[in-house]
Amino acid sequence: MAVYPTETIEAHRAFITRRRTLRPAEEYRAPTDAEWEDFLGHFERRKLSVGTCARAYGTACIHEHACVRCSLLRPDPAQRGRLAEIRENLLDRIAKAEREG
Repeated sequence: MAVYPTETIEAHRAFITRRRTLRPAEEYRAPTDAEWEDFLGHFERRKLSVGTCARAYGTACIHEHACVRCSLLRPDPAQRGRLAEIRENLLDRIAKAEREG
């Protein structure tokens, strides 16, 4: 456990107070119920069948929810078998497309 001297804590609080005076006041308002629900819903929507999406709040999915190919997918180790199925299916479809031109 770290123990911080009182001066350090007071200096940090003073820094935060100075920073807030430089920022627009509307950034420090309480969110509306709809805004809060949207924020919480973002985390619910990030749960995927094979893991979790690491997209930041308020950002769109640039892969149109093709999560397996996205670098922001954080795979669930318990879904390793499902990911292997997806990979095998993809390889089969590629082979069929090459065969059939």
